[in-house]
Amino acid sequence: MRLEFSGAPEIAAPPDQVWKRLLDHEFVASVAPGVESVEAVDDRHFKVVAGVGVGSVKVRFQLDVELSDLDPPKSLKMSAHGKAPGSALDVRTALAIEPVAPDRSRLRWDATSEVRGTVASVGARMLKGTAKQLTETFWNQFAERVGARAT
Repeated sequence: MRLEFSGAPEIAAPPDQVWKRLLDHEFVASVAPGVESVEAVDDRHFKVVAGVGVGSVKVRFQLDVELSDLDPPKSLKMSAHGKAPGSALDVRTALAIEPVAPDRSRLRWDATSEVRGTVASVGARMLKGTAKQLTETFWNQFAERVGARAT
């Protein structure tokens, strides 16, 4: 099952601070729903364990996350490939940081997910709703926390 989401929250911080937070894996993990642990392999590769629940189906994904196409402090791409018993997940996210005013930025994100297995079998409407909520909540909380730390 393929899912696509996008957003563009405004952040009360300049692009360089937003960029710094995007590259801070511990900060990102602290905002991401369901993340249990994150381990840096190097500055662009991470091992992540995250628990996700969709309806009555609860799974724990082991994810390999990679940052690519870095163009500081403007854009980057992030991909995640993960497995859980009976399920698999592939996510690709493109991120662009735009200055919108002094000390403010807009973070444009587009995410595409491919979900297979048990998690995908819970029903398109339920899965899409849960994935949309988790994704939008993450990016909105990221924006709020970056802005709060910048002031």
